[in-house]
Amino acid sequence: MDFGRSEKKWSKPGKWVVSPYNYLDEVRSGWNLHEKVIIHDSTLRDGEQAPGVVFRKDDKLRIAYALAEAGVPRIEGAMPAVSMEEADTLATMAREITSSDIFGFIWTRKDQLDLAIECGVSNIVMEIPAKIDRQMQIWGNAENGIQKHVELLIYAKEHGIKTTSFLANSTMATWEEIERVVVPAVKEGKATSIALADSYGVALPDAIRWLVRKVKDTVDVPIEVHCHDLWGNGTSTALAGVTAGAEVVHTCVNGLGGNAALEECVLGMTALLGVETGIRTEKLFDISELVRQLSGRGWYKPFFDETAGYMEIGTLTAAAWKKMAQGEKPFSPFNFEVIGRRIHANIVLGKKSGRHSIMLKAKELNLPIPTEEKAIKMLEKVKQLSTEKRRLISEEEFTRIYREIGA
Repeated sequence: MDFGRSEKKWSKPGKWVVSPYNYLDEVRSGWNLHEKVIIHDSTLRDGEQAPGVVFRKDDKLRIAYALAEAGVPRIEGAMPAVSMEEADTLATMAREITSSDIFGFIWTRKDQLDLAIECGVSNIVMEIPAKIDRQMQIWGNAENGIQKHVELLIYAKEHGIKTTSFLANSTMATWEEIERVVVPAVKEGKATSIALADSYGVALPDAIRWLVRKVKDTVDVPIEVHCHDLWGNGTSTALAGVTAGAEVVHTCVNGLGGNAALEECVLGMTALLGVETGIRTEKLFDISELVRQLSGRGWYKPFFDETAGYMEIGTLTAAAWKKMAQGEKPFSPFNFEVIGRRIHANIVLGKKSGRHSIMLKAKELNLPIPTEEKAIKMLEKVKQLSTEKRRLISEEEFTRIYREIGA
């Protein structure tokens, strides 16, 4: 077999050599590659959602400037609803960083959208669960949730904001569930793009490839892929999405938070797929070291990450609370006892917790469940202490806060 004709594609003298089989016509048959794919980095939002990771304003600005200098075109700076500091950080990025598009992340809620508008961002990622049962948990009726999502997409467009409709947990939803969100989001809400999320990292590359193609056949807007790495497929599923025609890939530096890693996706697209990203790869190691230093975390390792199985994020604990109220066990995509690992503290408290986190932790510690009003007061102190200490809150610290507020 003669590889000579494709040598310039698979071999870059002084840079790298990869398998020439990657560039065979038989291998690439049916691919739908774009000449350039956009990197959307979510280190400062989804990466920070790794339990116990706390970035302060100065940390986020340092990382954002480094990403912008490296040529990362889209930077997801913060979820402004988390705290006033997060909102201020996002506003500062939107004002000061002009070489990259700054994105805010929100749920399908008007108060969060209004806050993002106040921050001065021109782009938002708006999350809606892909699955009907989760929509019903939030809005009582799935149609209500989809209609609210469409209304807010229109509202954002009226304010000159480009929108990414982000379907959380896409790979656990049926095609019918995905279609009933995607079609109105694009045709009625005029969403700028659709993001498909493998939120638990449970899909194979071929599954992502199929899903991207299916959505592209259904709506005529750019498709983004947001892949996680629980089963070690984060990079491969992201690249598979690109071969199916995805125009945008979401990443986090070092795979922080169990996301597809920035450095792996950039180099994979550049060398393995032959796709341009516009990223200055010589900057990647310095960015990696900066994030490692400021996050206090190394590179994410599937199954054995130190915080695997921990639940800090408020949306997850809210869903867990409702499951328990119905007499059901909280959903978990993987039982870590399969690999001989015992995880005793599933509910952990920190900067990204919600009021249901407080209620679940109280229940776990056999403390009387606080009222919603007192849970909110406890949450404020938990968030404040976690932000100041830049770590999770211990059970002893929580018990002290609990007694201070008084249940």
